[in-house]
Amino acid sequence: MSEVDPIVALDEIPQVAVASMNRTHADEVVLVNALGALIRQAQSGSLDAAAINQALAEWLEHTRAHFERENRLMEEYGFPPYPVHAQEHATVLDELEQIQDQWQQQQALEPLVEFVTQRWPQWFMRHVQTMDTITAQFLSNFVE
Repeated sequence: MSEVDPIVALDEIPQVAVASMNRTHADEVVLVNALGALIRQAQSGSLDAAAINQALAEWLEHTRAHFERENRLMEEYGFPPYPVHAQEHATVLDELEQIQDQWQQQQALEPLVEFVTQRWPQWFMRHVQTMDTITAQFLSNFVE
């Protein structure tokens, strides 16, 4: 999960029709890849719980802002499937909050590893390729 083995490679993120969304997605992937590197260190016996706590907090803060911004734009410009897209944001944000809580309470690596290396990357790529692509196409009529 180093630069050689990221969770998601920056050049593999699907690009959408709104540049600010592409930047936000790249910023999020950088945060996830940094957390992935910390997880790999922990798996090899060098656990830095404080660094993992910090990385999770930064990722959660970024994700909240990311989803709030997208939700606001969808609502402001009347994107018809806004409720479905916003619900998916809420579901994943809830999962991320649960993972953070579980980590802080138990510091068990396995649930964190599963979410960060499996569940989230699969969801993220599918979400960007589908919902965000359609949303960005719509929003590109109104923003950058």
